Amino acid sequence: MTDLPKIGKPATNALATIGIKTLEQVKEYDEKTLANLHGIGPKALQILKQTLAERGWAFQNDPGEQTDFTLIAPTDCDNAPKKRMIRDYTIATAKADRKTLEALLVENFVWEVPGEFEIRGRTKFMDELFSHSEPIRSLELEHIITHGKCGALNGEMVTKKGQHVYFSDVFEFENHAKDAKITKIISYVSIK
Repeated sequence: MTDLPKIGKPATNALATIGIKTLEQVKEYDEKTLANLHGIGPKALQILKQTLAERGWAFQNDPGEQTDFTLIAPTDCDNAPKKRMIRDYTIATAKADRKTLEALLVENFVWEVPGEFEIRGRTKFMDELFSHSEPIRSLELEHIITHGKCGALNGEMVTKKGQHVYFSDVFEFENHAKDAKITKIISYVSIK
């Protein structure tokens, strides 16, 4: 593991708030996301970019995750396919990405918000989701946990209007296979 270069205490602390302590972790993020962290200035970004380049590395540039909002998400999902699916699902809902959602959800998918509603069917779910979609400023995925046929995630979304949406989702998969589709999500939401 490679220590971070000297980028100043505010920038180092900003990276630490999202769990980045090494240069290898820096390269898992895109430049835009890091630039939007409070404490990371242009000079710190330039030093990071130059240090990455010296090692033949660069900031993350995954076209599948290109967003028009700041995305802060765990990067340790590549060896945990269900974690990656939960992460991809959540990003797809924020981007209103129908193609990705169709690939991740079974046709008879169920979405439940306890005490509020239950929607049955992937198409009905996407229609409902997209009809209430708002432009967002940022999406932060804090924890993603999986075990067997279940998983969970929590995070925060901030809309461009400044509304904070705190959420926790419990996922059920169709089986234990690493490519199992999502059959049900129970969502808990708090809007401030």
